[in-house]
Amino acid sequence: MNSRVLRAVRTTLLVLTLGFIAVPMLMVGWTSIQPDTYPAFPPSGLSLRWWGAALTREWLLPMALSAQVALASAACALLFGSAAAYTLARGTGRGRRAFEAFLAAPLLLPEIVISLSVVQLVSMLDARRLIGPTLLVATHVLIGIPFVLRTVGVSLLGINPVWERAARDLGASAWWAFRTVTLPLMRSGMFAGALFAFIVSFNNVELSLFLTARDSSTLPIRLLQYMEYEYSPTLACVAVTSVVGICVIAGVASRFARLTDFIHGESK
Repeated sequence: MNSRVLRAVRTTLLVLTLGFIAVPMLMVGWTSIQPDTYPAFPPSGLSLRWWGAALTREWLLPMALSAQVALASAACALLFGSAAAYTLARGTGRGRRAFEAFLAAPLLLPEIVISLSVVQLVSMLDARRLIGPTLLVATHVLIGIPFVLRTVGVSLLGINPVWERAARDLGASAWWAFRTVTLPLMRSGMFAGALFAFIVSFNNVELSLFLTARDSSTLPIRLLQYMEYEYSPTLACVAVTSVVGICVIAGVASRFARLTDFIHGESK
C-alpha cells in the first residue's frame, strides 16, 4: 500500500513537473503559427505570417552572434575546465578543495553582479572599447568552466591512474600516455561539458546585459530590447527557432555522451 501511494505521488509530481516545463513551450509554439497578434481561444486558424519577419537579418544576425560567442566560450571553457579537472583529480595538494570551490564560485554568485563587476573593472582600466563579443566570450567562460569541471571530473572518477602509469612504465612519455590512455576516456565528459557550456552561453541574459555593444547584441538581449517597446508573435517564432536548434544539438550530443550520467553524477 505504501509503495503504491509513493508511486502515485511520484507519478503526479513527474506529470506536474513535465507540464510546468512543456505548457509554456507549447504556448510559444502555438503563438508562432496562429494569425492573430494576441492569441485567442478558441483559435481562429493557422498561419505562418509571422515567420517571414522572424527569418530576417534583424533576428538572424543576433542569433549568429550568440552562436559564435557560445562556441568560442564553450571551447575556452572546455580547455581550462578540462585542465583544471585533471589537475584536481590527479593532484594531492592541500589546496584542492579551495581551488575547486574557487572555480565553481561563478555558479553561486548572481550573474548580474558578475556582469556589473566586469563593467566596473573595465571602466577602471579605461578599456570600455573591449565591451562587445570579446568581453562576452571572456565572461561567459567563467560560467562555462564549472560545468566542464563537473562532467570531466565525473569521467576521471572512472579512470584508474594506474593505467596511465602503466603506459609510462612501458616506455610512453607523460604526454603520450595521457593522449592515448586518459584522453579517450575523458572525451564523453568533455563533450557533455562543452555542450552545457554552449547552451548556458547561448541563452544567457544576465551576464550579457551590460556587456553587449549597441551594434552587436546577442539573441536574448535583442529579444529583451524588442519586448520593451512592442509585442509581436515574431518573438515566438524566434524563440521556437532557437529552442528547436538547442534540442537538435542536445539530441545529436546524446548519441555521443550519456548526458544523464553527468547530471546525476554517475560514471560507467
